[in-house]
Amino acid sequence: MFIKKKIEAISFREFMSGSRTQKQSPRNNSIYAMSAFFPTITPGSFFPIHDTDFALFLIGVGSIAGSAFLQHLAAKIGSPAISEAIGAISGFMFPIIVYGAVLWFFFTL
Repeated sequence: MFIKKKIEAISFREFMSGSRTQKQSPRNNSIYAMSAFFPTITPGSFFPIHDTDFALFLIGVGSIAGSAFLQHLAAKIGSPAISEAIGAISGFMFPIIVYGAVLWFFFTL
């Protein structure tokens, strides 16, 4: 990428005859040569359910999404009091949980 290529002069006759071929560098198609740069990708690496931190993250995201869904469902059914109660509880609890999780993350680094 940052290597300067040497300028090579060839005669016009060689150029027009097409007898000149480019030097090809051998390609390394071995997967083991690239494993240092690209880690192994598996479904377990995307969703490490056995990891406690990831499981807590999924539970938090699920509870926020579930609360929003229940609030929307309660408002759609026609009970604004339940919808407002869910909104008030969620508006109080979720920021405390999120800020606590961020502080816990920074203190456990």
